[in-house]
Amino acid sequence: MPDSSPRDPLRALRALRRLPLWARWLLTLLAYAVVIVAIVLVVRLANSAGSSSEASQSEAAAETEANRVGQVAIREDEAPHSVPLHSTASPRSALELAIAADVRGRIADGQLTGPLQSVRCKPAGAPQAARRPFSCTVTSAGIAYPFLGVADERTLQLTWCKVDPPPAADAPLEVPVSPRCHA
Repeated sequence: MPDSSPRDPLRALRALRRLPLWARWLLTLLAYAVVIVAIVLVVRLANSAGSSSEASQSEAAAETEANRVGQVAIREDEAPHSVPLHSTASPRSALELAIAADVRGRIADGQLTGPLQSVRCKPAGAPQAARRPFSCTVTSAGIAYPFLGVADERTLQLTWCKVDPPPAADAPLEVPVSPRCHA
């Protein structure tokens, strides 16, 4: 049995010296690469342990800001619009014409996709204090958009709001529609 004394490391070193120069360079580079990867992993683990709470706080702040910006956009999209109601016009047809003009403007501004195909309004309940509520559907580029409208026969004013439905069918509206668009 060969002697496994301290001479064995010397034997391994002599064997390495007998390797061609390119092989010795390759082994040296591999050794350094292993050391660098180990250092990078240790640093990353140390940083992730300390900054995971910072990252989650940052993500929570970004989510809160995104929700705030989204709600502002919905409020602007659902903002009430009004025009005078002429006493000679039918409130329903006047509301359909006013909403059609609004939608054409939204299409021109790039807020909705066109072309406008139709605007249909129907009564949505009993009038209250001379305010007649309407539920309207706009079809534009094959997409149906809900609107609510009110014809105030006392002040001769038409008011309507676009309704942005919630992301889930059974969820409440993220931003309630203005009371000005309800009877």
